[in-house]
Amino acid sequence: MNSNWIEHLLKRPYFICSFLVLFVFMGIAGYKKMDRNLFPDSNYPEIAVVIVQPGSSAKTLAANVAVPVEEELYTLDLIQRVYSTVIDEVAVIKAEFEYSKNLDMAASDVTNAINKIRSSLPESIREPQVHKISTATAPVLVVGISSDTIPLTEIRQLAENDLKHELIKTPGVANVDIFGGYKKEVQVIIDKAKLDQYGIGIGLVLAVLKNNNKDYAIGFITNETSRYLLKSSERKESIDTLRNLSLTQDVTLGDVSDIYFGHYENTASYFGNGKDSIALSIQRGIDADVINTISLVETKLDSIKAKYPSLHFEITDTQKAIIVQSTENMFEALRDAIIMSTIVIFFFLASIRQVFVILVTIPLVYASTIALMWIVGIEFNVVTLTAIILALGLLLDDAVVVMENIERHYQKIQGSIYKAVLSGTKEIMFADLSGTITTMLALSPILFVGGYPQTVFQPLVGTLLLALTASYFISITAVPLLSLKILSINQPFIQRMENFFQKITGYVNDRIQAFFSAAVSLAINDKKINFAYFIILVMLFAVSIRLVMPTVGQELMPPMDTGGIKVNIVTDPNLPIEKSEFIVKQVDKILAENGNLLRLSSAIGSEPGVLSIGSGSGIDHISITATYINRYEREKTIWEIEQCLRPLLSQIDNIKSLDVVDYGATALPSIRANIDVMLSSPVFTDLEKAGNMVEKAMYKTPGIVSVVRAWQIDKTVYNLEIDQQQAAFYGLKNSEITSQLQTVLRGARVATFPLQNSLDFAVRVWFSSSQRDTMEMIESTLLDCPQGKIPLTAIASVTRDLEPGMITREGLNYTLNVYGSREKAAISHIMDDFNQAFKGTVLPPSVTMEQTGDIKQFKNSAGRMVGAIGFAVILIFFTLIAMFDSIKVSLMIVLSIPLTIIGASWTLLILNYHVSMPAMMGFILLSGIIVNNAILLIHFAQEKMKEGLSPEKAMIESIHIRTRPVLMTAFAVAAGMLPVALGSAIGLERLAPLGAVAIGGLIVGTFLTLLFIPLIFIMVTKKKEGVNK
Repeated sequence: MNSNWIEHLLKRPYFICSFLVLFVFMGIAGYKKMDRNLFPDSNYPEIAVVIVQPGSSAKTLAANVAVPVEEELYTLDLIQRVYSTVIDEVAVIKAEFEYSKNLDMAASDVTNAINKIRSSLPESIREPQVHKISTATAPVLVVGISSDTIPLTEIRQLAENDLKHELIKTPGVANVDIFGGYKKEVQVIIDKAKLDQYGIGIGLVLAVLKNNNKDYAIGFITNETSRYLLKSSERKESIDTLRNLSLTQDVTLGDVSDIYFGHYENTASYFGNGKDSIALSIQRGIDADVINTISLVETKLDSIKAKYPSLHFEITDTQKAIIVQSTENMFEALRDAIIMSTIVIFFFLASIRQVFVILVTIPLVYASTIALMWIVGIEFNVVTLTAIILALGLLLDDAVVVMENIERHYQKIQGSIYKAVLSGTKEIMFADLSGTITTMLALSPILFVGGYPQTVFQPLVGTLLLALTASYFISITAVPLLSLKILSINQPFIQRMENFFQKITGYVNDRIQAFFSAAVSLAINDKKINFAYFIILVMLFAVSIRLVMPTVGQELMPPMDTGGIKVNIVTDPNLPIEKSEFIVKQVDKILAENGNLLRLSSAIGSEPGVLSIGSGSGIDHISITATYINRYEREKTIWEIEQCLRPLLSQIDNIKSLDVVDYGATALPSIRANIDVMLSSPVFTDLEKAGNMVEKAMYKTPGIVSVVRAWQIDKTVYNLEIDQQQAAFYGLKNSEITSQLQTVLRGARVATFPLQNSLDFAVRVWFSSSQRDTMEMIESTLLDCPQGKIPLTAIASVTRDLEPGMITREGLNYTLNVYGSREKAAISHIMDDFNQAFKGTVLPPSVTMEQTGDIKQFKNSAGRMVGAIGFAVILIFFTLIAMFDSIKVSLMIVLSIPLTIIGASWTLLILNYHVSMPAMMGFILLSGIIVNNAILLIHFAQEKMKEGLSPEKAMIESIHIRTRPVLMTAFAVAAGMLPVALGSAIGLERLAPLGAVAIGGLIVGTFLTLLFIPLIFIMVTKKKEGVNK
């Protein structure tokens, strides 16, 4: 790049303008069309396998199904972990892969693995379901359907058929899960007494229904002109035809049973905004925009509401509100950043014309950046919008440096503005380009760092790189072009205004320049003072590293107040679902009384194959999501609300354990709690003992606000002990005995009942609750055998035992996880306190303990971030060597980077932030920015040395000329980052340490750079001159 190139561009202003206008229009179009989300997708690729085995206990299912499936899944390529949760009848095995694994490929691999071992799994399992787990798994919208007049069985039927069919056709909608129990079926309730009276066995009833549940295609009748199918339909298509079905010559099904439409025993229940409801959990496509999908669904719901006036449709959970509000807040933060930065720039420049040039370039850079984001497919979210705010400082750096240098040349030449623009731009282009490249190089390692940091910060870095590119080209094209027209304005009023402000700000600027010149001169002339400077610097650095940083503590990601609270409850064991429903009603009432509640979604239990909603366990597990008004409209923080809720909720009867945490308390969905102590052992009793020890230590650990464990051995089960000799005497096999009892207790799905344009209803045969829900009734049950009927007690006895209500596994072993939740305490401090509380505890020999919560992910991510920082510094160093053709100069510039640690650490301490992934990202960003100051100082001093000045005079002159633009850009960038550091938008709290580190490190680092880089430059340059002499 040379003056001829700049001159050529300046002679073709319309060429520049046409490109700028093009990018402005593209930026406006991109703003309207770009996808919006809260955060980028940081989930590991995960596949869930759901396997149902009717009648199987959790222990049996874990041993015969979970174990072989886990073993096979561990053989897959790029597998990271395999873990499973097993309850009675249902096993959910999850395979988590490395980030590099494609989700579709992962699903294909898992499906093939299941098919490979399918023949070795129990025959009685239903077909395994394979589900992809991603950010699209969580519902974008949950709608609760209730009615004052229509029963929930009818609502469920309507939801599964008509409503789901309507919604699933909506663009962007990938799936609609129905949740809440009350699945409609035809129930044939056998009267046990009448069955015994007629001497009919239950097996005959089942056989008759099965045999009359088929359509037979007999064959085709074909002739020369036509072809017809001859068929025989045995299916019964009305309740009356079922009642008239003959069991014997004289007895019909209606004689021994009551037949009606009903629902099976619920394994799930749902309350929407406090009302008994059926939930529609709406999932988006993986590539569908959240906001657009929700808007289309809401439009569809309006037409559905008009069609079904007797139904109440209420939104009980939605992603739209928080995303829309967060996006609005972010742009408000950007507005504030622009205002504050402009004020800072005006203070230093005291020039209305120069500030006007800056204000014109800001929208040009942002429009160009958004246009480029749209082209490369980057969405709007908290991370990318944070990058846009951060980019303000970078574009100001470029524009201010170029424009300020043009103004200086204009004042010096006192003549042609055209010459001033050419000479000023030419002089600063190299330093500007060097600063831009070093900043880009500092950021670029994040694009390849891998793991969690890459998924979170890649969009931020990508946006910043695009902004830097746009900013540099606009600074050397638009800024000179605008300066030609605007800086040459000689309007008297403007001149008087600028002269007035120049007197005020000029005095301050002169004093600041004089301070640094004097401080450097003092050290040059007195070696003791020079030595004292460096001793103080080393002490500050040592205190920051050794004392401040450990005090600050560490965490993976900061918590955030989005207004959402998650309440997870485990009830006392062996309670019916009605008790859980009563608990939910009490909890919902307390939640509504302790804040301005917007939405409330309460789920009990789970339904097989439904992963988007529910507790993920049995009816003793309750999962509630409460959404309060945003933090700007309430007095209490979300953590203060939680503190009020915990003692109130703990007073409710039949609650065994309780966990109240803020939405997004963990950075990743796969991290189940901030503190997650995983105990592994093949022995359940040893796990129980170890769990008690860990739980006790957690209760003693400061910073942990709630403690829960995955399971306890507290569920009462009855074991049927069959006397094999007696059973053989009566001609009964074990399978025959259990089959008959299953029909009594669980019923048997033996047929289907046709339903138009939908799946058929199930037909279930079983006994009334009065004849099966007590142990005495079960023991007196008459079993069919070749000799007739015999009571169960003749061949078996029943014993009681205790088992876990849920079984968890990971790493091919049984596990027990003890979870601890925090509010804002540093994870590193909590772990230190836990280790102290646990000190001296001896676990059972078979048990191993591992920390798998935030701390494990932090250590992995921190290692990657430190590597990225080191690689960035190396890249900057070698790039500077190529630019300055000097190792010593490059080393001097790189030495400015460690100076930022002092300001960054103290800023974190003052603002009560912790070292986290965003804080480390802030340091990487800071590394790229701070070297720009050193480049400006050293580059200008070298130019002056070429003119014949000594190193001392050249650097003093550099300080005199460059202090103002260096401080101006530092304070302007810091002011622009202030909204980020204060977390002034919903969700922005999660990235606040990034802004804090950047501000503190930049301001303190700039002051130290202006003092120590000149001293190092003079020492090294004088030494070199001495050698040359």
